[in-house]
Formats: sequence, structure tokens, C-alpha cells
Amino acid sequence: MKKIYIGMLLTFASMGVARAQSSVTLYGIISVSMEAVNNAGGSSNYQMVGGVPQPSRFGFRVREDLGGKSAVIATLENGFDNVSGKLGQGGRLFGRQAWVGLTNPQWGTLTAGRQYDAFWDYFTSMATLVGNIGQVDHPGDADNLIGTWRYSNSIKYVTPTYRGLNAEVLYAFSNAAGEFGINRAYSVGAGYQTDRFRIAVGYVQIDQPGMANPNGAVSNDYGGAPFLLFRNSPLNPSVGVQRQRNYGIGGYYDFGNGLRWAALIDQVHFTYLDQSSFTLTNYDTSFSYQFTPSLSVLGGYIYSHGRYGGLDARSHWNTAVLSLDYYLSKRTDISLTNNFQRGSGNLATAGFYLNAPSTSGTQNVVMLGLRHKF
Repeated sequence: MKKIYIGMLLTFASMGVARAQSSVTLYGIISVSMEAVNNAGGSSNYQMVGGVPQPSRFGFRVREDLGGKSAVIATLENGFDNVSGKLGQGGRLFGRQAWVGLTNPQWGTLTAGRQYDAFWDYFTSMATLVGNIGQVDHPGDADNLIGTWRYSNSIKYVTPTYRGLNAEVLYAFSNAAGEFGINRAYSVGAGYQTDRFRIAVGYVQIDQPGMANPNGAVSNDYGGAPFLLFRNSPLNPSVGVQRQRNYGIGGYYDFGNGLRWAALIDQVHFTYLDQSSFTLTNYDTSFSYQFTPSLSVLGGYIYSHGRYGGLDARSHWNTAVLSLDYYLSKRTDISLTNNFQRGSGNLATAGFYLNAPSTSGTQNVVMLGLRHKF
């Protein structure tokens, strides 16, 4: 009996060690806002919007230590509309992220599954939309900094950080026999960071994205909604994208006392299947200031210029945002935001994410939001 008792103690002790070396973390965000829009599809509108100021989600982070500082890591992250209860990201259960991989501080991190590209990983902390994720986008979210789409069938490698410098590369497979180049993607990026300063560069390329190969890198989350512009040829709306290329450089500087200045320049070039083209260049700058631990303000301005190939047209967008954010607790905050956009020139449509484009040259959105993090 004594031997059995000692054996049971050793078994339970080993189970405790296993639990200490492994972890599963549940996390999430629930947010909702009331907004007033001056022109959405030709009419003013007052509506409740789920997932604003930041998209609602829940997820699981998994880590199992393997010894020698190596670990298995994984993330499953669901996106949903907390106003209607519908799944996000084209109806996927874990459409925001779904990946597994290995990490070691000496060798880096290798992951496989549904993931973000280098633009998202390096530039979301530098764009004006960081204070208003889910609404203030560069026109049409062409550069994907709001996260319109993710990359399925992707493998990503992130280097260790050495003296503030790291890099990453991602490749997303088409997963189609005989169609290796249809709906595939790759991206590369690099960044350098100190206590107060960060700078990064990034590149993304997607070949023939969309539903022609629905099992490829990006598909039904790439386009479709009216606020997702430029996914079709300006000459023929039934003609899709042959190739999309994104280039970017950005950074921020913390002055201390809660003041940060950020700036980003990126360019998105679309070539369509009818050989027409469109190039969008965004110049983005913003300031944020933390008045108190509970109260912060963000102000930003974005100038965007569009140039078409295959027709004589130019487009311009001027976007401004001012946002106040107040934390009721460490996990819950309320925000008041005003977003304004003016489009001018040929084919310029004013419109913010989750809203129908304006039929006039401007769109203004006033939004009162509530967000809870867990």
C-alpha cells in the first residue's frame, strides 16, 4: 500500500510539472459603437455597429515548452459580429488566425496555417488607424492594414531579434494542382526598434487573388463588400486582379510623457486581368498623447493619390481623424471619434470601412464606442 501511495504522489507530481510547462490562454475583445454618417449610399444614417472601434474576437493561445528554450506555439482566433452574432472573415470559425509552429530565441519562429503578412506585422503600430482599427482605413483598405484578408496555406519565418533588428518572410500556397501561380502570395519585412524609436519596411505580392481558386491564399475575404475598393478593373467590374504589390516604409518616435509621432508611406499597385492598372500611394501621419493613464487623444491625417493605367483618370483622398479614448478600467474603455474623408478627381469615392460609399465627394462619421478586453 505504501508503494502504491508513493507511486500516486509521483504521478500527480509529474502531472503538475506538465501543466507548468504548458499553457492555454483564452482572450478576446467585444466592442460596439453607435455612429452617425452624413452620407452612406446617398442617405444619412444612424446605426449600431459591432466590432468598432476594434473587431470583436475570442481566441486561444497555446504554448508547450520542449526544453532548451524551444516551444510549440499555436493560436486559434475567431472573429464575430457581436451585434448580429454572425461569424466574420467570410464565415470561418477561426478566420482571424489559425496556426501552429515552433519557436526558439536563438533560431527564430516558424509557423504554418492562416496568418498575417509583413504589412500587418510591421505597420499597424505606425498607421493612423491604430487608434481606430475597424473603420479608419486607407482608401478601400487596399494595403490590408485593417486586416480585410489573411493568408491561408501560409508558412512564416520570423528571425530572432538582434540588437533591435528582426525580419520575417511569408509564403502562402495556391494549393491547386497545375495552378501553382493562381492565388498564391508572399511577403517580406524587416524592422528596427529601440526604447523610443521604431522603423520598418515591408513588401507583399499576391498573384490572381480571389475566387478563381477558392482554396488558395486569399479568397472570399479578399473582396465583395462595397467599401473594399479596387478589387476589380476600372474598365470592367467583372474583371479581377492579376497581381497586387504593396510597398511600404514607416516608423514612430516616442518623445516621452505620453507623446508619440508616427508616419507611414506605402504604395499599392494593381494589375488587372484586362491589363489595365491602378496605383494608390498613401501618406499617413498621426500624433497621440496620453494625458493621464485613463485619457488619451489621437489625431491623424492621410493623403492618398490614385493613378490609373489604361484610362485618363486621377483620384485624390484627404482623410482626417480625431479620437478621444477614456479607460473606465484596465479592460474597458469608451471612445468618441470623428472621421472625415473627401475624395476628388476621377473615380474617387469617399467611404469608411463598414459603411456604404458616399454618393457625394465627402463622408463624415461620428462614433461613440465601448470596448471590453478579456
